Amino acid sequence: MAFVDQQVRRLLGKGIHHYGLIEDRDRIAVGVSGGKDSMLLLWLLRERLRRVPISYELIAVHVDPGFDGESADRLEAFFKQEGFRYEIIPTDHGPRAHGPENRENPCFLCARLRRSVLFRKARELGCPKIALGHNQDDMIETFLMNICYGAQVAGMMPKQKFFEGAITVVRPLALVPAQSILRACKNLGLPILPTNCPSAAKNQRAEIRNMLEGLFRKNSKVRGNIYHAMSNINLEYLPKGLPARGRRGLRTEDRGLRTEERVPT
Repeated sequence: MAFVDQQVRRLLGKGIHHYGLIEDRDRIAVGVSGGKDSMLLLWLLRERLRRVPISYELIAVHVDPGFDGESADRLEAFFKQEGFRYEIIPTDHGPRAHGPENRENPCFLCARLRRSVLFRKARELGCPKIALGHNQDDMIETFLMNICYGAQVAGMMPKQKFFEGAITVVRPLALVPAQSILRACKNLGLPILPTNCPSAAKNQRAEIRNMLEGLFRKNSKVRGNIYHAMSNINLEYLPKGLPARGRRGLRTEDRGLRTEERVPT
């Protein structure tokens, strides 16, 4: 394989150290969909073991959503070729989420179902940590989605505990822009498997992403400014909250948007 992108390696390490994501002797389930983010995350976390004074164990976990043409076989071939320990879990989450009874917000249900399966598998494997491939653009998009569609200032955490600390979700790529991840995957020759999800290009996240891409093209500082704004909140210049009835117009799926975290690619 080609060289490791130094910018991506540096930002990965900075995120891990700044947010305290990985410790010595950790046993980590890495959620791998087959897209650029999760494939690079899996590869980089193993590559990092050669350079750091700690040791940790990685287990790749792929939750197959069950769309026709999904490439679980190609992922399994990659895991075997690279010598990763892995688990592949077949499901019908994708078709069920897009069924006639759930046409309004298939992404919310699909993400929730896959997250539930991933958590159960991690506990079964004895992995108290789950690493997901959400990148900096994902963090920014979720932040703006919650503002625009969920009427709340909230986002994804680089490190988040669930079940009273029994499971910790970490996002080591939180500081890495999406475009840098794509470049690194190409340099390394990593396979990027396409998604067959019918909602991939027409959901609320895609709308926010299109808006942001225009802003990023005009001013390269916008991406970093929005990310820093998430932890630089000046409450003195924000209005007092409205009564609860002001949120009644929100759809059920919008009120729950903060937990509808995209399954990383």
